[in-house]
Amino acid sequence: MMPKNHPTHLSDIEALGKIYRLYDDYMNSLSFACEKFCAECCTTAMTLTSLEGRFIDHFLDRQKKAVLYQQMRGHVHTPRYQPALTTNGYAQTCLENKTPAEKAPPEPSLPCPLLENDLCAIYSIRPFGCRCMVSFSKCRKTGSAHIDELTLTVNTLFLQVIEHLDQSGFFGSLIDVMLCLEPDPAHMTKKCVTIPNRPVTQLMIPPEHREKIQPLLDTLNHILSRTVQG
Repeated sequence: MMPKNHPTHLSDIEALGKIYRLYDDYMNSLSFACEKFCAECCTTAMTLTSLEGRFIDHFLDRQKKAVLYQQMRGHVHTPRYQPALTTNGYAQTCLENKTPAEKAPPEPSLPCPLLENDLCAIYSIRPFGCRCMVSFSKCRKTGSAHIDELTLTVNTLFLQVIEHLDQSGFFGSLIDVMLCLEPDPAHMTKKCVTIPNRPVTQLMIPPEHREKIQPLLDTLNHILSRTVQG
């Protein structure tokens, strides 16, 4: 069970920044095949929470922000993955011994609208779904990413915690979430499709991984305990 948040020092934006840094520090200790200009995974299948969308909005200057929202509006009709379940929703469904009803992304997935010459235009503030898209082998050679079970568990843990932090927000594709966050009333659209976030009810941590990731879990719990919602 995750701790209840209580007023201390962190806003949700600050907490998310700490979560990103914690994850990046952990992943930097591993050796992945991913490198600059490797963009096979950067597609319209990418998802994020509304908090992550607000994080992007928070750190962009006015000009870059205007460009980003213009790009999102330009892709309002682009085929994209629109999830039926959040990560915590999936966990709860499994906990209830139900079969998750999820639809697959459109095939083929199109390149992410934020890609520029195979580089991410918002790389330093990219969502967690982009950060955790890693592989131990070259996707261009194998046709798919290769990731071990422990790294998959770590990724799922962070996805669950980020959603828990934004439990009053929503979840969807990059295009849909940013369209829903459009700050200019003249351009707001009802064509964004999102689903509500959910709090953690069960962490999807296999028993054999618990001891190995306990330090990460302890730090995440500490961040959540210091965070003020909103």
